[in-house]
Amino acid sequence: MKQRVKPTPEQVALEIARLNEVHPRVPTHSYFGEDNRAAIDAQIRVLQESMSLDEVHDTFGELTDEGDFSQNTLDCALTAHDWLHGDLADEEASPAFGWEGIAR
Repeated sequence: MKQRVKPTPEQVALEIARLNEVHPRVPTHSYFGEDNRAAIDAQIRVLQESMSLDEVHDTFGELTDEGDFSQNTLDCALTAHDWLHGDLADEEASPAFGWEGIAR
């Protein structure tokens, strides 16, 4: 499984813009009741703050002080982290790509 290279700052900015653009067009909740918009917000935050893996887990993981853990939000934040750090496999899409498929 070949790994991608890290995106440039310009590509990160474009990805944040794509996530911001798709955010209001995505259904608020998934069929399973997951908060889609919270997941997108998490992805945007990961990219804006260039979060490390530890920071992602501290912010969105099960042991946060917030008490509102969501596995879906954590998974989406991890996808953004992996994309940001060039750790997605070639066949995996950027964070915004999956949301664009369900946007209205």
